[in-house]
Amino acid sequence: MAFSRRWAGSYFDTARFRAPEVPHISIETTNICNAACVFCANPVMERRKQPLGMEDFKHVVDDFARIGGTRLDFNATIGEPTLDPQLLERVRYVQRYPQINPIGFVSTLQWLHRHRLEDFFSAGISWISASCSLSGRESYAEFFGVDLYDQMLRNLIPLLETNAARGGPISIHVDVKPTNEPLEVVVRHPDFLRVAHLVNYDLEKQVRNRGFFVDDWQGAVELPDFLTLRPLYPRGYRPCRMLYKGLNVYSNGRVGACQCRDFEANSELILGRVENGLGPLWNGETLRNIRERWRRKNEIPEICRTCRYYMH
Repeated sequence: MAFSRRWAGSYFDTARFRAPEVPHISIETTNICNAACVFCANPVMERRKQPLGMEDFKHVVDDFARIGGTRLDFNATIGEPTLDPQLLERVRYVQRYPQINPIGFVSTLQWLHRHRLEDFFSAGISWISASCSLSGRESYAEFFGVDLYDQMLRNLIPLLETNAARGGPISIHVDVKPTNEPLEVVVRHPDFLRVAHLVNYDLEKQVRNRGFFVDDWQGAVELPDFLTLRPLYPRGYRPCRMLYKGLNVYSNGRVGACQCRDFEANSELILGRVENGLGPLWNGETLRNIRERWRRKNEIPEICRTCRYYMH
């Protein structure tokens, strides 16, 4: 009943369906990832795995600054940013435009050691969300699909220690993923306790109170029993908030309206390419028609019909 009231109330809120003049931009600097996480579609992705060309990247950042953009991140739809050899060069390039702030990304940190920690702090990164588990090699390998637990810890712990010693210039969020073991085993593990003492918030409370749901990427991923599918919320005549939030730039130079699930970058939400310009793509007829057909005629894009990350 509460959901129904919220749904009805927001449907008639015209501001709910009004896009900002300038979008948020997520840049997939690479779609390469060595892991095989149990909830991720990267292992079954058929799209070519590659970093975004530097010229395309610079074009996007310059274009974004030109239209007055301020919110940009390197959150890959599907990929590991630290495997991008030009990651820090890209961060430094964004720093040419002080109005674009903050800047960060989600990472497993498995390959952070490929970048000098000193350079990592001097580049201008504002935030990092570190995806990990902290209860041993076996559970880590089961979830992430690679035996890189010790390597992850050798990257995570110095990052946290150095950040604390420098006064916390980077906002680091440790995102502990659920494993197929009792919660008490997780929060009492020595590695969990060690990391918990290095963060400036209650990591145990965060883990105990989390509501972790996953998506199966339109059936592309067969999930293990210990993960919970997010409910399939009704979406009739109610476009996803993502369509009013921003654009996603893919590593192949395509630009789409979904910053979340379009892992093959080939759905009807693909609007064009970086050379078409962010402003024209965001304010153009194609995206406007997608929103209006869903809102007025209940013509929901196919990729959105069973997406469990639909933002209601």
